[in-house]
Amino acid sequence: MDERAISPVIGVTLMVVVTLLLASMFAVGAVNLADFGMEREMVGDLTDESADGAEDVPDAHASALIWAVDDGAGATTTHVVNYTIASDSDTAGNSLNSITIAYADGSADMSGVDERSDVVLAGVDSDRDGTIEADATSDVECCPPGDGVIVSDGGNTLRIEFSGNYNLEAGDALVVKYQSATNPSAGDYGVTVTVNGDVDDTGTLEIEA
Repeated sequence: MDERAISPVIGVTLMVVVTLLLASMFAVGAVNLADFGMEREMVGDLTDESADGAEDVPDAHASALIWAVDDGAGATTTHVVNYTIASDSDTAGNSLNSITIAYADGSADMSGVDERSDVVLAGVDSDRDGTIEADATSDVECCPPGDGVIVSDGGNTLRIEFSGNYNLEAGDALVVKYQSATNPSAGDYGVTVTVNGDVDDTGTLEIEA
């Protein structure tokens, strides 16, 4: 029987090709991680700039990702998110589809935020001066079988979905206010805010005794 094996030259060539492909995959992953680190750094640079004292984003919270209007322990109040789109963000140039606010397990309770009317403001502050230029509040998803205000994880996660066409550009701030949120006990709690399921930032919800 005439059996033929792969020649040494072809075998070496195949090994080189596989090695190069694996190296390319690792390189892409490293670049993505580098971009993520840069994005977080650039968000920090942007939010260091103070607001001008406008009503939507007061100076005291210009660099905060999230805060409670009434920061007392156990209070049922309005929470405010102020998410800045970084210059190299994957969502820059895309339409606003959703925002998800995930509180630390067993901390703040969003169970009361279960209707569109509980989202009292959602909009884009395009120059981060504390004033909303594009108001998307009326475009929170509506209608049966459910609306665009979704609470999960035992009340620790709130997702708000949008139906309008609001483009997010680098440097924009997405401001969202929702009422009927229940504060946890006194302390500092980690919160992760995700926009469009693509990019996220982490902040601290500070609650006083």
